[in-house]
Amino acid sequence: MADLIQRVNPVDPIADALRSENMIHQESYNRVLTATTPQDKMRELYKVLDSGGTRVKNKFYTILQKNYKYLVNDLGWLQTLKDKHKKALKGKFEVVFEVIAKPGEQTLLDDVFIHVWITEGNCVEVNHGHEVRQIETVSKITKSEIHSVKCSDIFKPLPGQTRPIRTVLMKGVAGIGKTFSVQKFILDWATGKDNQDFDFIFFLPFRELNLIESEISLQELVLYICPELKSSDNVLDGHKVLFIFDGLDESKHHFNFKTNQRWSDVKKQTSVDILLTNLIKRNFSDDAFIWITSRPAATGLIPPELISRVTEVLGFEDQQKEEYIRKKCKNRALADRIISHIKTLRSLYMLCYVPVFCWIVVTVLEHTLEESRGANPTTLTDFYTYFLLVLLTAKENKENVLKSNQEAVLKLGKLAFDSLEKNIIFFYEKDLREYAIDLHNSSLYSGVWKEIFKQDSALFQEKVYCFLHLTVQEYFAALYVFGSYQNNNSNPLKKTVLGVSRLGRISLFSLNKGALERAIQSRTGHLDLFVRFLLGMEMKNNQELLKGFLSHTQDHSSDIQKTAGFIKKLISGTSSPERCMNLFHCLSELKDKSLMDEFNVTLDKVKRSGQTLSPSQCSALAYFSLLSEKEIDVFDMSEYATSEECVRRLLPVAKITKTLRPCLWLNRLMPYSRRPVGTNGGAHRESDGEEETPSAAMLGERRRLVICHCCGERGHIAREYRALEPRGLRRPSGNGSGVA
Repeated sequence: MADLIQRVNPVDPIADALRSENMIHQESYNRVLTATTPQDKMRELYKVLDSGGTRVKNKFYTILQKNYKYLVNDLGWLQTLKDKHKKALKGKFEVVFEVIAKPGEQTLLDDVFIHVWITEGNCVEVNHGHEVRQIETVSKITKSEIHSVKCSDIFKPLPGQTRPIRTVLMKGVAGIGKTFSVQKFILDWATGKDNQDFDFIFFLPFRELNLIESEISLQELVLYICPELKSSDNVLDGHKVLFIFDGLDESKHHFNFKTNQRWSDVKKQTSVDILLTNLIKRNFSDDAFIWITSRPAATGLIPPELISRVTEVLGFEDQQKEEYIRKKCKNRALADRIISHIKTLRSLYMLCYVPVFCWIVVTVLEHTLEESRGANPTTLTDFYTYFLLVLLTAKENKENVLKSNQEAVLKLGKLAFDSLEKNIIFFYEKDLREYAIDLHNSSLYSGVWKEIFKQDSALFQEKVYCFLHLTVQEYFAALYVFGSYQNNNSNPLKKTVLGVSRLGRISLFSLNKGALERAIQSRTGHLDLFVRFLLGMEMKNNQELLKGFLSHTQDHSSDIQKTAGFIKKLISGTSSPERCMNLFHCLSELKDKSLMDEFNVTLDKVKRSGQTLSPSQCSALAYFSLLSEKEIDVFDMSEYATSEECVRRLLPVAKITKTLRPCLWLNRLMPYSRRPVGTNGGAHRESDGEEETPSAAMLGERRRLVICHCCGERGHIAREYRALEPRGLRRPSGNGSGVA
């Protein structure tokens, strides 16, 4: 394309020929003719070709063949370069990482890929809880009311949209399918199946860009990641290219959009941060398209005015779960048993909306259901403990595989625990050396490390490592803490060795109490799954499975009972809905039988009995409502909430209901509240006719609902509600609508 732009002269006869056969519109034709230089004319013509489809492009090349045959011959060189690039990308992305594949076996991406549910706009509200809580919210969204986007159409405007899609921000929780969707998009382009609008695609994970400390030009960066293109002087000039930046949440760059110097020279060196901000601001080329993936918490790094489209990956629908399980498990009868089993475990079935969770569950049940040994896993900790054993025994059948890998597991667990505290999820070799982890020890690396701890890249002369998934890191962190206590009577949470009092060994309850208190104090919920895993490991069945890693098993029934009682006290005294939800999950990990007896309240039961709910029961009502398969069409808060605290505890129910009827406390606390009617299954607040209710059109393309705004002295309630708001709406001002 660059050669044609520079060398075709004159351009007007080509435009005349296309217009005479009604291949281009008059408006586009006029833009070509009024461009000042032949190069600009050709660029305008290429824009027409880009949107005109195959028929227009074929006609264009027919004209070129007739009038510029020497140039058409030169195009063969460009096609050869593209073919080399496609071959390289095909080799990189056609095979997926499969930790328990047999020697010589390969898993092809096309054989296991299932399209995930992608929506336009923000569908899961920003919240202050662990990402697992967002997954539970996703499972309650009414899918039929949300506009979905095919991955291959991610750069195509919707019907009625006129603005071109140049920069896409795709967000979603860890393991939801963002990177897999990107890899499938690239593979389809490389194999010629789809996405052929682009001339070149460049895949750049942020965890690899973090390794570049020296200044570099954009052209050098492209040639470094795609050495097959080194024969080209500049593939960026005049070609339609797509830059894919994967994992914004892992970036160490500052993204100083306001202060960074403007940069447009692709051959001039500068910092990676300046390259990134200028690429996103489209200062290098109008022909460059940008696709950024990120976990939700980091999406604010990119100014919204620079984003053409926001999409959200929400994982598998129910049908897609079953389709994936049948692809993963070739034994049809066993696949049916797996589906039946996870449907009986509602909380785990909900987690299977995330492809990584689904893969872990299927990997475990393929072994436990087929072997039919003992009880099958039922809790989250059960599944991850079995998963650890399945991975470690996949290639060699050692009777005491955990004992032989005890040192390795402890080192990995300590790394996981310390990094969880610091919010670090990927590691370099210098980080591993601090924990005496030597991956060059081939016998060690062939064991636990290779299965749990994968090498992600070696692009910039340094290897990057990470756990298979964030939840695996959280599990290993808990494994380290529990193993340290059980084996050595030490408490990593306090960084000191537990002493022995006059009453003897300090109880496990002390460890649990400290972990729970730290978890509920976390605003981000980063310890939620860690504490669930820690409690689950203390159960007798998991201690038996962990024999070898644990020096001994022990009856902790008394401490577990005390811990359950302490959790119930925390539920009574904890106002955060997110923390309360996790505390209920902690009770389920302890398999506390009083959970159903004391807290089993449902919407129908409360309505029939007319009982007054305590704040704890309101939290329980929210918990069971999230786990229920039933959709809540109308939620009348006045029938359940009797206090300000009850309103706060019932916010998770308000978030998943279709229509919310306010109560006295809600109206009193939020006199300026308003809620637009939406189209995607979130709550609609019924109005008494006096309150202004903005229309859905005011939300633009975000297609998201607002719960409530609040001002004045009740700001702490408003903060909980703002966790449910889309980023595109702001607190109402005195003279405005509050819609940004």
